[in-house]
Amino acid sequence: LAMERLRKLGAVTTGGSNEALTPLGQCLARLPLDPAMAKMLIMGTVLQCLDPVLTAAACSSSRELFYTPLGMRKEQHSVKKSFSKLSDTMASVEAYDEFQYILNEHGWSGAREWAAANFVSIHALNSVSSVRWQLINELQSLGLVPQSDLIKSRGKKREFRHDASINRNAAVDSLVSAVWAAGVPDNLAARRQLGNFGTLRSKTENHAGLHPSSVAFHRKPPKERKVNLPLWFFYREMVLSSQVFLRGCTALEPEQVLLFGGYGLETSESDDGRRRRVLDDWIIVEGRCSDTLDALSRARSEIDVALDTKIMNPRRPLPESQQTIIDAVCDCFTVIDDDDADYDSESDYYS
Repeated sequence: LAMERLRKLGAVTTGGSNEALTPLGQCLARLPLDPAMAKMLIMGTVLQCLDPVLTAAACSSSRELFYTPLGMRKEQHSVKKSFSKLSDTMASVEAYDEFQYILNEHGWSGAREWAAANFVSIHALNSVSSVRWQLINELQSLGLVPQSDLIKSRGKKREFRHDASINRNAAVDSLVSAVWAAGVPDNLAARRQLGNFGTLRSKTENHAGLHPSSVAFHRKPPKERKVNLPLWFFYREMVLSSQVFLRGCTALEPEQVLLFGGYGLETSESDDGRRRRVLDDWIIVEGRCSDTLDALSRARSEIDVALDTKIMNPRRPLPESQQTIIDAVCDCFTVIDDDDADYDSESDYYS
């Protein structure tokens, strides 16, 4: 199973009896992360949104940032949702960034006070910072992060310049969330159209639910019919207690799933002769506009090509033709962010 997963990631050669690491596999082996998470980091460099991707990877290797004092579950949940209403990963990343800002502006005294007020663990924050530093060093030694994008921070640690080219698209939240999904290709879940509210299905479970600790969790459906609930999520882990729960969840749009979710997108034909896309043999995507599906499928392939190019020549800019496609993808996600901002101003369901 492990070798099959590496093959799906493109980390080992396919076919033949002698399997070997591909250039991507050799690069992944240098990073102290799960291979899919390491590939996500490299994708963050290609799409120039590395900083929040780096923090998410560091969070996945550390203890949970948010803690729950006895008897304060509701208060903690409310504070956590103030950082993000639809993504546990985004909540952690935003909390880490805000802590670093407070630390730089007000010192350790102010930072500790802020952390206590927001139920955030100082030990976990320090662990995330340490892992980030280690990953930055590895990426820089691989040539994936330009030296000109880095400055010395506290002590000998290096951090990104505020105008780092590698973070040009770091503020495009929908792009960042999509890239995060690439780090957990096995962990996609879809909201069931029939059955109880809140029931999700994954590749291995037909009846799962968002964990009550998730910022996206709601006990009851919205009263407002105009509210469109997220149909897709990626999750960090699956746990079994009174039922199967998904922890560390982030809501996704269909475009994000098609471009970055799972391992591979295939084309098949439905019973009525229409072409459709199948992701990882279980997610069937049918659209009213075949041109849109074709464009998304081609864009996904082009992103993979750009990633391979970056691996082969990490210190060189992408060819203009590939950079143009990457810029177009990022621009599309900027539009999605703008639309989401307009929608949030009209609906208070997630407040």
